[in-house]
Amino acid sequence: MGRYDESKKSSGAKGKKFGHAGRVEDPYRPEEGQEASICTSCNALYQNKRWFFDEKLAQRLGGTQKVRQVVCPTCRKIKDQYPEGFLTLSGSFLAERKEEILTLIKNEASRVSSRNVLDRVIKMTEEGKDKLVVETTTEKLAQRLGRAVYRAYKGELDFRWSEMNRFVRVYWSR
Repeated sequence: MGRYDESKKSSGAKGKKFGHAGRVEDPYRPEEGQEASICTSCNALYQNKRWFFDEKLAQRLGGTQKVRQVVCPTCRKIKDQYPEGFLTLSGSFLAERKEEILTLIKNEASRVSSRNVLDRVIKMTEEGKDKLVVETTTEKLAQRLGRAVYRAYKGELDFRWSEMNRFVRVYWSR
């Protein structure tokens, strides 16, 4: 019974798990008080702490003083070349079926970005005939694209997360 009396509680940060470095805040997050904003480059709207697409509302509010004209976090990440996810596809199978895989990635990315404004592909770079690198604005999109390719074509899928940043590298090969 005596050894339990001697134990001390952890004086670490509240809610912090052992061995986990914690999350770094997103530098592209909107400032406080930035309600009712419209992106000047993609016409995404910001309201109630979330970004969304609504073409009719964007056209109606676009030229008025009711909304602030800003650049959304996703457009800023694309402009600054600030990816939070990399999907690397490689192997001889990729060289054989490159067009099919590219179509799958583009369709999945457009499906996701229609629901979530913040998930977009920054760029796709071919490195040789059997390697393709896809840069994404969020780590979740890179994971989702990797899983979509894996579901369609199987192969090897590997995720590598960064401990301090919001960043992931996804590797698929076959």
